Amino acid sequence: MDYKIIRKENTKESVWAGGISKELYIFPDDSNLNSPFSFRVSTATINPGVYNFTTFDSYKRLLILLKGSVKLEIDNNEYFLKPMSHTFFSGDSLTTSKAEEISEDFNLIFKKDVELLTFHITDNNISGEILSNKAINIFYNLENTKHININNNEYLLEPEDTVIICGNSFKIEGHGKGILLSLHIK
Repeated sequence: MDYKIIRKENTKESVWAGGISKELYIFPDDSNLNSPFSFRVSTATINPGVYNFTTFDSYKRLLILLKGSVKLEIDNNEYFLKPMSHTFFSGDSLTTSKAEEISEDFNLIFKKDVELLTFHITDNNISGEILSNKAINIFYNLENTKHININNNEYLLEPEDTVIICGNSFKIEGHGKGILLSLHIK
């Protein structure tokens, strides 16, 4: 796979105790949450109330709050998240969320042998040259339509679209926030 664009209408939705999860991408392609996977990116709503997160033994997690406000209790430590703030934690951790309002987050769950080379919350143009050409790069578009050029092919990314790019031959142009992850499978 050179690259893949996942449109928001093609994400896989599932219900979790606190709301709806939308799977943006899981690697390898034929895996799922109940089988071994290397990493998974998703968004999820968090309804008002208190909810326990699913544990993922032998994985790490990155959670970025997109909307609302949430208090996370991770192994008896409290973290208060506002939009565009984030936290890393072990998938083994006992994690509880408490929200007073409907909130939304962006999640990365990745095996301990997957290296997160970088992640950026950005509203600028992005060029793949700043990233490893051996990485799997993921861009989740939060705001505004953006132009993306991959291997001399041009596409439009709408809000909540995701692009997966193997290597660094891409350029994303347009204003508005987005999340960029760069992962290396060891």
